[in-house]
Amino acid sequence: MKTLDTFENDASRYAACHKLSLIAPFVWLKKGWQDYRRAPWHSLAYGAIFFAVGWLLVYSSWTNESYFLLGLFISVLFVGPGLFFGLYDTSQQLELNHKPSFRHERRKAFHEMGHELMLSLILSLIFMVMLILTSTVIDMVVRPGQTLVTAAVPMSDVTFYYLAAIFAGVLYCANTFALPMIMDKDADAATAITTSLHAVWRNKSVMALWGLLLLTLTAIGFATALVGLVIIVPVLGYATWHAYRETIISS
Repeated sequence: MKTLDTFENDASRYAACHKLSLIAPFVWLKKGWQDYRRAPWHSLAYGAIFFAVGWLLVYSSWTNESYFLLGLFISVLFVGPGLFFGLYDTSQQLELNHKPSFRHERRKAFHEMGHELMLSLILSLIFMVMLILTSTVIDMVVRPGQTLVTAAVPMSDVTFYYLAAIFAGVLYCANTFALPMIMDKDADAATAITTSLHAVWRNKSVMALWGLLLLTLTAIGFATALVGLVIIVPVLGYATWHAYRETIISS
Protein backbone atom coordinates (compact mmCIF):
# COMPACT_ATOMS: atom_id res chain seq x y z
CA MET A 1 0.00 0.00 0.00
CA LYS A 2 1.22 3.52 -0.77
CA THR A 3 1.11 6.24 1.85
CA LEU A 4 1.50 9.97 1.38
CA ASP A 5 4.88 11.41 2.20
CA THR A 6 4.42 14.87 3.74
CA PHE A 7 6.90 17.64 4.35
CA GLU A 8 7.28 20.28 7.00
CA ASN A 9 8.87 22.73 4.60
CA ASP A 10 6.37 23.97 2.02
CA ALA A 11 9.14 25.79 0.16
CA SER A 12 10.86 22.52 -0.61
CA ARG A 13 12.47 22.20 -4.01
CA TYR A 14 11.17 18.69 -4.56
CA ALA A 15 7.80 17.06 -5.10
CA ALA A 16 6.15 14.76 -2.58
CA CYS A 17 6.32 11.01 -3.06
CA HIS A 18 4.48 7.85 -2.10
CA LYS A 19 5.85 5.09 0.09
CA LEU A 20 6.05 1.98 -2.10
CA SER A 21 5.60 -1.71 -1.45
CA LEU A 22 8.39 -4.17 -2.25
CA ILE A 23 6.42 -5.75 -5.11
CA ALA A 24 6.12 -2.42 -6.94
CA PRO A 25 9.10 -3.01 -9.30
CA PHE A 26 7.54 -6.21 -10.62
CA VAL A 27 4.28 -4.36 -11.27
CA TRP A 28 6.23 -1.71 -13.21
CA LEU A 29 7.87 -4.38 -15.35
CA LYS A 30 4.49 -5.96 -16.05
CA LYS A 31 3.05 -2.63 -17.15
CA GLY A 32 6.16 -1.95 -19.23
CA TRP A 33 5.69 -5.22 -21.07
CA GLN A 34 2.03 -4.42 -21.64
CA ASP A 35 3.02 -1.09 -23.21
CA TYR A 36 5.54 -2.87 -25.42
CA ARG A 37 2.83 -5.21 -26.68
CA ARG A 38 0.46 -2.29 -27.33
CA ALA A 39 3.06 -0.49 -29.47
CA PRO A 40 5.37 -3.24 -30.81
CA TRP A 41 6.74 -1.58 -33.94
CA HIS A 42 7.20 1.70 -32.11
CA SER A 43 9.10 -0.09 -29.39
CA LEU A 44 11.26 -2.07 -31.81
CA ALA A 45 12.39 1.16 -33.48
CA TYR A 46 13.73 2.49 -30.18
CA GLY A 47 15.18 -0.90 -29.27
CA ALA A 48 17.07 -1.03 -32.56
CA ILE A 49 18.68 2.36 -31.82
CA PHE A 50 19.91 1.18 -28.43
CA PHE A 51 21.16 -2.04 -30.06
CA ALA A 52 23.22 -0.02 -32.55
CA VAL A 53 24.62 2.31 -29.88
CA GLY A 54 25.49 -0.68 -27.70
CA TRP A 55 27.52 -2.25 -30.49
CA LEU A 56 29.34 1.03 -31.06
CA LEU A 57 30.35 0.99 -27.40
CA VAL A 58 31.46 -2.64 -27.63
CA TYR A 59 33.43 -2.01 -30.82
CA SER A 60 35.25 0.97 -29.35
CA SER A 61 36.10 -1.11 -26.27
CA TRP A 62 37.52 -3.96 -28.37
CA THR A 63 39.63 -1.63 -30.48
CA ASN A 64 40.94 0.21 -27.40
CA GLU A 65 39.83 3.53 -28.87
CA SER A 66 39.67 5.10 -25.42
CA TYR A 67 39.05 8.65 -26.62
CA PHE A 68 36.33 7.50 -28.97
CA LEU A 69 34.81 5.39 -26.20
CA LEU A 70 34.82 8.30 -23.77
CA GLY A 71 33.34 10.64 -26.36
CA LEU A 72 30.68 8.10 -27.26
CA PHE A 73 29.82 7.54 -23.61
CA ILE A 74 29.44 11.29 -23.03
CA SER A 75 27.31 11.46 -26.17
CA VAL A 76 25.09 8.71 -24.80
CA LEU A 77 24.62 10.74 -21.62
CA PHE A 78 23.34 13.60 -23.78
CA VAL A 79 21.42 11.64 -26.45
CA GLY A 80 20.22 8.79 -24.23
CA PRO A 81 17.81 10.93 -22.20
CA GLY A 82 16.23 12.11 -25.45
CA LEU A 83 15.65 8.51 -26.54
CA PHE A 84 14.18 7.54 -23.20
CA PHE A 85 12.12 10.71 -23.37
CA GLY A 86 10.41 9.17 -26.41
CA LEU A 87 9.71 5.97 -24.48
CA TYR A 88 8.20 7.91 -21.58
CA ASP A 89 6.04 9.88 -24.00
CA THR A 90 4.90 6.64 -25.63
CA SER A 91 3.74 5.29 -22.27
CA GLN A 92 2.00 8.53 -21.47
CA GLN A 93 0.16 8.49 -24.79
CA LEU A 94 -0.90 4.89 -24.23
CA GLU A 95 -2.03 5.88 -20.74
CA LEU A 96 -4.27 8.50 -22.33
CA ASN A 97 -5.50 5.96 -24.90
CA HIS A 98 -3.81 7.90 -27.71
CA LYS A 99 -1.91 6.30 -30.55
CA PRO A 100 1.83 6.93 -30.05
CA SER A 101 3.57 8.90 -32.79
CA PHE A 102 7.20 9.84 -33.37
CA ARG A 103 6.04 13.31 -34.37
CA HIS A 104 4.45 13.91 -30.99
CA GLU A 105 7.50 12.54 -29.18
CA ARG A 106 9.87 14.68 -31.23
CA ARG A 107 7.79 17.81 -30.62
CA LYS A 108 7.64 17.09 -26.90
CA ALA A 109 11.38 16.43 -26.73
CA PHE A 110 12.23 19.69 -28.51
CA HIS A 111 9.89 21.59 -26.20
CA GLU A 112 11.80 20.31 -23.16
CA MET A 113 15.22 20.48 -24.82
CA GLY A 114 16.58 23.08 -22.39
CA HIS A 115 15.76 21.04 -19.29
CA GLU A 116 16.97 17.82 -20.97
CA LEU A 117 20.33 19.35 -21.85
CA MET A 118 20.77 20.76 -18.36
CA LEU A 119 20.03 17.35 -16.85
CA SER A 120 22.50 15.71 -19.24
CA LEU A 121 25.11 18.34 -18.41
CA ILE A 122 24.77 17.74 -14.67
CA LEU A 123 25.03 13.96 -15.13
CA SER A 124 28.04 14.41 -17.41
CA LEU A 125 29.75 16.61 -14.82
CA ILE A 126 29.20 13.95 -12.16
CA PHE A 127 30.68 11.37 -14.53
CA MET A 128 33.70 13.58 -15.25
CA VAL A 129 34.28 14.14 -11.52
CA MET A 130 34.29 10.35 -11.11
CA LEU A 131 36.92 10.01 -13.86
CA ILE A 132 39.10 12.74 -12.38
CA LEU A 133 38.98 11.34 -8.84
CA THR A 134 39.64 7.76 -9.88
CA SER A 135 42.46 8.75 -12.23
CA THR A 136 44.02 10.79 -9.41
CA VAL A 137 44.06 8.08 -6.77
CA ILE A 138 44.30 4.80 -8.66
CA ASP A 139 47.67 3.23 -9.52
CA MET A 140 48.72 3.80 -13.12
CA VAL A 141 48.82 0.72 -15.37
CA VAL A 142 52.31 -0.48 -16.18
CA ARG A 143 52.93 -1.27 -19.86
CA PRO A 144 56.09 -2.62 -21.51
CA GLY A 145 58.61 0.15 -22.19
CA GLN A 146 56.89 2.61 -19.89
CA THR A 147 58.03 3.96 -16.55
CA LEU A 148 56.04 2.96 -13.52
CA VAL A 149 54.04 5.89 -12.18
CA THR A 150 52.47 5.44 -8.79
CA ALA A 151 49.57 7.55 -7.62
CA ALA A 152 49.96 9.81 -4.62
CA VAL A 153 47.19 7.84 -2.89
CA PRO A 154 47.42 4.18 -4.00
CA MET A 155 44.13 2.36 -4.13
CA SER A 156 43.29 -1.32 -4.13
CA ASP A 157 40.96 -2.78 -6.76
CA VAL A 158 38.30 -3.31 -4.11
CA THR A 159 38.44 0.34 -3.05
CA PHE A 160 38.22 1.44 -6.67
CA TYR A 161 35.11 -0.63 -7.23
CA TYR A 162 33.55 0.77 -4.07
CA LEU A 163 34.22 4.30 -5.33
CA ALA A 164 32.79 3.50 -8.75
CA ALA A 165 29.72 1.95 -7.12
CA ILE A 166 29.15 5.09 -5.05
CA PHE A 167 29.25 7.34 -8.11
CA ALA A 168 27.03 4.94 -10.05
CA GLY A 169 24.59 5.01 -7.15
CA VAL A 170 24.53 8.81 -7.14
CA LEU A 171 23.84 8.86 -10.89
CA TYR A 172 21.10 6.26 -10.46
CA CYS A 173 19.40 8.13 -7.63
CA ALA A 174 19.61 11.48 -9.40
CA ASN A 175 18.32 10.20 -12.74
CA THR A 176 15.64 7.63 -11.83
CA PHE A 177 12.66 9.99 -11.80
CA ALA A 178 14.24 13.19 -13.12
CA LEU A 179 13.58 12.84 -16.85
CA PRO A 180 9.99 11.56 -16.51
CA MET A 181 9.26 14.53 -14.24
CA ILE A 182 10.73 16.95 -16.78
CA MET A 183 8.50 15.51 -19.47
CA ASP A 184 5.39 15.33 -17.32
CA LYS A 185 5.62 18.57 -15.34
CA ASP A 186 7.99 20.76 -17.38
CA ALA A 187 10.16 20.80 -14.26
CA ASP A 188 13.62 22.32 -14.26
CA ALA A 189 16.60 19.98 -13.96
CA ALA A 190 17.45 20.94 -10.35
CA THR A 191 13.92 20.29 -9.09
CA ALA A 192 13.70 17.03 -11.03
CA ILE A 193 17.01 15.78 -9.63
CA THR A 194 16.23 16.69 -6.01
CA THR A 195 12.81 15.06 -6.36
CA SER A 196 14.42 11.90 -7.70
CA LEU A 197 17.02 11.84 -4.92
CA HIS A 198 14.34 12.31 -2.26
CA ALA A 199 12.00 9.67 -3.71
CA VAL A 200 14.79 7.09 -3.92
CA TRP A 201 15.91 7.87 -0.38
CA ARG A 202 12.36 7.49 0.97
CA ASN A 203 12.03 4.11 -0.79
CA LYS A 204 15.54 2.74 -0.36
CA SER A 205 14.67 -0.96 -0.28
CA VAL A 206 12.25 -0.78 -3.20
CA MET A 207 14.61 1.28 -5.34
CA ALA A 208 17.55 -0.99 -4.49
CA LEU A 209 15.48 -3.90 -5.81
CA TRP A 210 14.56 -1.87 -8.89
CA GLY A 211 18.23 -1.08 -9.50
CA LEU A 212 19.11 -4.76 -9.17
CA LEU A 213 16.41 -5.66 -11.69
CA LEU A 214 17.74 -3.02 -14.09
CA LEU A 215 21.28 -4.40 -13.82
CA THR A 216 20.14 -8.01 -14.18
CA LEU A 217 17.97 -7.38 -17.24
CA THR A 218 20.65 -5.21 -18.85
CA ALA A 219 23.22 -7.96 -18.23
CA ILE A 220 20.88 -10.43 -19.92
CA GLY A 221 20.66 -8.06 -22.88
CA PHE A 222 24.46 -7.97 -23.18
CA ALA A 223 24.67 -11.75 -22.74
CA THR A 224 22.51 -12.17 -25.86
CA ALA A 225 24.99 -10.19 -28.00
CA LEU A 226 22.85 -7.10 -27.32
CA VAL A 227 19.92 -8.56 -29.27
CA GLY A 228 17.92 -8.77 -26.06
CA LEU A 229 18.26 -5.01 -25.62
CA VAL A 230 15.83 -4.53 -28.50
CA ILE A 231 13.10 -5.73 -26.15
CA ILE A 232 14.59 -5.10 -22.72
CA VAL A 233 15.42 -1.39 -23.07
CA PRO A 234 11.95 -0.27 -24.27
CA VAL A 235 10.29 -2.35 -21.56
CA LEU A 236 12.55 -0.78 -18.93
CA GLY A 237 11.82 2.67 -20.34
CA TYR A 238 8.08 2.12 -20.13
CA ALA A 239 8.43 0.56 -16.67
CA THR A 240 10.37 3.62 -15.49
CA TRP A 241 7.51 5.85 -16.58
CA HIS A 242 5.07 3.76 -14.54
CA ALA A 243 7.52 3.85 -11.62
CA TYR A 244 7.47 7.65 -11.78
CA ARG A 245 3.67 7.79 -12.01
CA GLU A 246 3.25 5.54 -8.96
CA THR A 247 5.98 7.20 -6.88
CA ILE A 248 5.84 10.96 -7.44
CA ILE A 249 2.70 12.72 -6.27
CA SER A 250 1.23 14.94 -8.95
CA SER A 251 0.25 18.40 -7.80
